[in-house]
Amino acid sequence: MKDKISLMIIGAQKAGTTSLNNYLSQHPKIYTHTTLEFSLFNRDHYAKGFDYYFNNTVTDKRKNDPHCYFLGKSVGLMYKPELLQKLKDENPNVKIILVLRNPVERAFSAFLFCEKEGIEPYKNFEDAIFINDISRFKGEKPFEQACDYIGRSSYLQHIKQVLDIFPRKNVHFFLFEKMIKEMNDTLNDMAGILHLPRYAFDTSIQYNQGKLTRSKNVAKLFTPGKKSFIKDWLPVKQRTRLKQFLKNLNTKEKSGTKAIMKPETRQYLEGIFKNEIAELIKITQLPLLEYWKEFTMEVE
Repeated sequence: MKDKISLMIIGAQKAGTTSLNNYLSQHPKIYTHTTLEFSLFNRDHYAKGFDYYFNNTVTDKRKNDPHCYFLGKSVGLMYKPELLQKLKDENPNVKIILVLRNPVERAFSAFLFCEKEGIEPYKNFEDAIFINDISRFKGEKPFEQACDYIGRSSYLQHIKQVLDIFPRKNVHFFLFEKMIKEMNDTLNDMAGILHLPRYAFDTSIQYNQGKLTRSKNVAKLFTPGKKSFIKDWLPVKQRTRLKQFLKNLNTKEKSGTKAIMKPETRQYLEGIFKNEIAELIKITQLPLLEYWKEFTMEVE
């Protein structure tokens, strides 16, 4: 019997997963949810059951076709073994997609996103890395987790947790830097996990573009995992529509120069992540050194 969730993108955060989810759903045999994340396995949603959450987040007519496959995306699952276990219990044969991005770049990208969305009080990356006072989040655990820039870029510990739960043959690793150069081939490799025929994906569409936020207070209302009166008041389907409407109103085009990481900060982070590169290569079989060249000398 086919699992309810056939393919699940679980991470990494800030590694192009939103675009992947949207591109893959172009395939005639793959459909997905309308929400940014398929957050079924979070506590409040899970208690109501799969059917309730599925019917409130999936509007695609292909969901009634037994020959089509449901694709979910929830990047938080990579970092939460208790939720991964729920996914496994409900879908023992689910295929996992895990995308790795240069850990230094991922950490910086996550900071820029969190600061833009108003969940990171620090205005510069160095304070977030070298001071990192947890009290700045005022007890908001989802904010603490999203802004754990080093912890969420230390992939090895999280990958080992994933492989403790799922068999290696069910876990498929991809490299962000290679993917963005070969997007259509990568998408077909992912569809091939489900033994689907090749498809000409339209990758000209840009998703989740890094626009500026007008009001950080509005942005924080819909932070994943954060409790709010709006989440309690509106059903998932209506909340998704409202969220997209407010998000469009609350964004503006970027202007000015691009943010750049300080060289000494980059060197510090490279020193943290270098020790796990060799083992990551062994586990994932990805050509990391070909794309993460700053780590080459350390591994050799």
